[in-house]
Amino acid sequence: MGAQDSPPARAGAAPPQEAMTLGRLLALLGEGISAEALETQLAAMQAEHLLDPSTAAAARSLNARLREASRREGLLRVLYDTATDLTGIRDVEAVLKAIVRRTRSLIGSDIAYLSLNDYNSGESYIRVTDGAATALFRNIRMPLGEGVLGAVATGEAPSQSADYLVDQTKSHLESSDVAVAAEGVRAIMGVPLRAEGKVIGALLVADRHAHTFSSDDVALMESIGTHAAVALENARHFTEMADALARLDQAQRQNLAHLKALEELSSLDQRLMETLASANSLPNLMMLLAESMDSEVSVVSPMGETLAGLGANTDFGSPAALSAAELSAARTLPMPFTVRGRHYTVMSAVAGDQHLGSLIVAGHVSQDRLAVLERSALVLSAALLSERTFQDAQYRLQLELVDELLNPRSEDTEALKRRAGRFGLADNIPLVVRVVGVREDQRQRALAVLKRHSQDRPGITALHESHLCVIEPPARRGGTSGVDVGEDNGQSLVDALKHQRIEASVGSSQPVAGFSRLADAHAEAGAVLRALQALARNGEAADRAALGTAGMLLGAMDSPFAASCWRLSSDPCWTMTAAGEHSWF
Repeated sequence: MGAQDSPPARAGAAPPQEAMTLGRLLALLGEGISAEALETQLAAMQAEHLLDPSTAAAARSLNARLREASRREGLLRVLYDTATDLTGIRDVEAVLKAIVRRTRSLIGSDIAYLSLNDYNSGESYIRVTDGAATALFRNIRMPLGEGVLGAVATGEAPSQSADYLVDQTKSHLESSDVAVAAEGVRAIMGVPLRAEGKVIGALLVADRHAHTFSSDDVALMESIGTHAAVALENARHFTEMADALARLDQAQRQNLAHLKALEELSSLDQRLMETLASANSLPNLMMLLAESMDSEVSVVSPMGETLAGLGANTDFGSPAALSAAELSAARTLPMPFTVRGRHYTVMSAVAGDQHLGSLIVAGHVSQDRLAVLERSALVLSAALLSERTFQDAQYRLQLELVDELLNPRSEDTEALKRRAGRFGLADNIPLVVRVVGVREDQRQRALAVLKRHSQDRPGITALHESHLCVIEPPARRGGTSGVDVGEDNGQSLVDALKHQRIEASVGSSQPVAGFSRLADAHAEAGAVLRALQALARNGEAADRAALGTAGMLLGAMDSPFAASCWRLSSDPCWTMTAAGEHSWF
């Protein structure tokens, strides 16, 4: 045999030198060689004929896959760290800033910003930015569906623009375009933020050079947006919980203080109840309040009339006082007001939706005294309701009595006299009937005023047919110097109503004796009232003597009295004097 040759290689086995080359190549791939360095190594191996082109291509593909896997692993690690960091932040403002800062770092963009949706205005507004230099850009508000920001904020899908200002596929708003141009932004990309099934805003990045964001960038942004929305909602819930706990703690402290105040008021409550049960509840309540409040206290009607108190003040009927009382009744709270430079506090007494009256305290009321005022208003409500119940019963008696006196019947005359006697009326004393004319919308208010006006005087006041009727003994009236100037023809009623801003006209009859003559007296008073209205003398009071025959003719043209007066006035011997009286000559 000649020189011994080396044994042939086994079929399918790589030559030793080629195997070494593959092992070296795998080691380089395992170390994470860069694409550029790998190309240098592959070129050298191919030059030495240690590597064929197909193996080189496979090495390139494997290296790309390994680098992509490594990149994704790194991104996942960063995303995990980001999510951990974000969910650990409990302050909403800090979470917002951390989101845009991490987003800008991960994507590598010039600017990152987050917007929140305002569904009331139909806009999405930039809430926080990182990398923005201009205030115009930081304050962009975009209608939902408009531009990249508005489109993303609708929640349909991610959106981007390689060069926004020249991108005709996107809708534009002049104000936002000005802000984008001022910031120098060109490329924009964003993803929606969803929390609990609702789109709450958008997360966006922007660059100051034109380019298209890769699908990997979009996917990364979506992952960041998912974590960001969860972190933001967690922070919001934590903040709300913290606020709720703080409010609960504050409420507990307030309740303890309130409990202490209630304990201090317990003795006052007992005294208030004793006052309510007393015979003179209203005066006793005023004395107790004046002592507790250490100030002047008054009770006024809903119309501002002083009902009780240590000092009467006619200014409680002023618009400022009445408005404050009405507001207090509506809100069931003490309300301050000022009259002639003096400060007052009013607390209205209400029952259901009825404003019964008001407590008025001079000066400002301290916080610890407000509880006293409010409790006193409750007691006042009970006292006024009791008084109103009594007055309503009295008024029903007067209403029935007026009807029976003006429509006399023969039966039960003795019972009628007994009932009339309870109000100071008798069959054998002179009585005057007065008919009061007021506007229909002021009739009930006028009735209340007249009832108070005649509260301590003999007589009855009630609504009769379509007017107010007063039956009382004739009263005397005094002049400005205190000198008696004759009988009151109803002017005191006009003055009482005028004081409450109610214009009224009053027609009075001549005094008559005997209940049977009251019906004719009522007709006479009605004729006088009609005469006043015919003469355009609204807001006045008169009787037949004051008007004269001509005036009465205007008010009672169809009455027998008017017919007789007309015959007299046709007589050439009958004329009217300068004083308005008639005489023969």
